Amino acid sequence: MTGVAGKPVFSFGELLVLLDVDAVGAMSAPLPTPAEAAALTHAPLRGTAPCVEAHGACRFRTGLAHLYDPPRTELVVGPAHVMLSITRFADEDTWKNMFEWVSGYFADTLTPTARGTTREGYREYAGQGVIATLGFTRPNVRLDSRDAVIEVALRRDEPPLATLRQLFGLAAETTIAPPDDGNWRELSSAWAVHLECSRHGDTARFRFSAPHHDGQTSTAGMCEEWCWRWLDLCAGTTIGHHDRVQVQWDLGALGHASIVRGDKAHRRDVHELHVPASWLAA
Repeated sequence: MTGVAGKPVFSFGELLVLLDVDAVGAMSAPLPTPAEAAALTHAPLRGTAPCVEAHGACRFRTGLAHLYDPPRTELVVGPAHVMLSITRFADEDTWKNMFEWVSGYFADTLTPTARGTTREGYREYAGQGVIATLGFTRPNVRLDSRDAVIEVALRRDEPPLATLRQLFGLAAETTIAPPDDGNWRELSSAWAVHLECSRHGDTARFRFSAPHHDGQTSTAGMCEEWCWRWLDLCAGTTIGHHDRVQVQWDLGALGHASIVRGDKAHRRDVHELHVPASWLAA
């Protein structure tokens, strides 16, 4: 099947099949749903429905047709992003083969971006409603193959406001237009979270909170994680430099964004996302 500009249609499921992942079923485009990913990894969904993500390891096919020890994987799928990390390669050739399969598939189905051609260890591609990041650490004489890494990350190629709706469970028809007075106004979310929005000058603020339970991630905690991962991908953070301590991002033409994390006081998670107010007009 041919997509835009004569390129084959991009499919994350097809990429997994190319990597010889076992039991790949039908997947939505351009990103799979958490439920589809959970069926692949056989790991339970994380969170409270419908605010959930999938987090687990993919299994590679085995048998006579599979003549090498499979690497280790970690797949994370949320509403607005997909991250697949492949590590612990048995030898250098296995890493090279997988890297050629992944980079070749992206080149065949998507188009390299200007940002994705300037740094070693980082490539970025776009097209067909998706932006794909390929981060990698090559094996070399000073690095064992088991420490080499291939990291695939996908996010939706859409205006930031559309992604914010995905992150906060906001319906497409929900109007987000707080006046510039700094006051908080409640928004209705499909998640079990108390969500408010305000505007102060050029900054729009989203405050979201939910009860915190020991040993569990609250709904607000899930939303904060999703915001952090998405902003990290938008900023083009290279592999090995993802740092959860980071709370501010320079997003180039999109402006600046930041996260203010709460301290879980009174057994409630409270976080804030600050973004350019211009995003709300998209």
